[in-house]
Amino acid sequence: MNARAQLPAIAEHRPPQIVQAVGIFGSPDKFEHAQRVAKVFSDSALVPPHFQGKLANCLIALNIADRMGEDPLTVMQNLAIVSGKPCWQTQYMIARANKSGVFASRITWAAEGKAEALAVTASAKLADSGEVVSVAVSMAMAKADGWLKNAKYQSMPEHMLRWRSAAMLIRLYAPEVMLGIQSVEEVEDVSAGAARDITPARPAVQTVIGAPPTSAARPSGPPRIAHAQPSKSEAAPEPQKAEPSADEEAEACVAQFEQDAQHAQTEQDLEECAALVEPLEESDRLSRAQRNRIESAMESTRQRIAEAVKQAQQPAKVEVEEAEQVEPEIDPNDPDFKRGVADRQAGQKRCVIAAIRENPDRLSAWKAGYDSIDGEA
Repeated sequence: MNARAQLPAIAEHRPPQIVQAVGIFGSPDKFEHAQRVAKVFSDSALVPPHFQGKLANCLIALNIADRMGEDPLTVMQNLAIVSGKPCWQTQYMIARANKSGVFASRITWAAEGKAEALAVTASAKLADSGEVVSVAVSMAMAKADGWLKNAKYQSMPEHMLRWRSAAMLIRLYAPEVMLGIQSVEEVEDVSAGAARDITPARPAVQTVIGAPPTSAARPSGPPRIAHAQPSKSEAAPEPQKAEPSADEEAEACVAQFEQDAQHAQTEQDLEECAALVEPLEESDRLSRAQRNRIESAMESTRQRIAEAVKQAQQPAKVEVEEAEQVEPEIDPNDPDFKRGVADRQAGQKRCVIAAIRENPDRLSAWKAGYDSIDGEA
């Protein structure tokens, strides 16, 4: 009786369900409303290309914005996709961390050294404990981890190290602010340096004719004559070349685009070259450095095409100017033309009318009439 009497009490203290639907997936009504909102964003040109026309991406971004208590457009404008992984723009991470309340003060930086010895330290004070925490990064670390593939480490090294140190500080001491999602630079480095299988192919086992076969080289099926030569089908298969990775394919397409752009002669040629890399841009398979290379190649090609068109138009302009210099035909009914004819017929040697002599156009008409009957008496 006592045991049964305690059952309701135990049921009342049963722990709550651990796995719960959160965000826009919490109820059918919220999910239906979120789909309509996501459709608006997917049809908009104000969101980045990886959200335009992609309802599912917009829907997930809305859920992230709901969990963060953030404006959906702000999230979409600062959420990138690299190799299929979402990642934040670093400046947005810093802004969120500064106003999150985790840090009692804004993130600050201290730089020391120059060139290869440059190092930057990001620091902040924790609001709950008052402890000052910091993370330091250096050009030596950037070189060791392969960050220097990004050309901006050459043009603005201190700026890039500031972003790196701040992103690491936030992910170490305030990962909940950004839901644990990494920065764009961190994901790009991991994608570019993804581990590949470099194990060499296993060599084929050589069998000595007449010797007893080992367990590794013993063929299956009935016994074979020892001195018989193995057929081509029984020979060890040649090791196949590893298929290129997605990053290698993207790099090959970018390199091919740069080469083709150098030979483009018209804007249409350049558009045909750009069609090679458009699918990669739409699927966000290109890194920031590769996008910069494409933009640089397109800009230089457009300048070259424009210069060639300008030079081709110069001879035509000269011909027009020469044509304009040709003296216009004079009307035979012009009074000065008729005067020249009459003076020639009268046997005069020159124009005696001062008004005609002082006016080049009238004098030209007089001479045309005078010369029109050359040889006539």
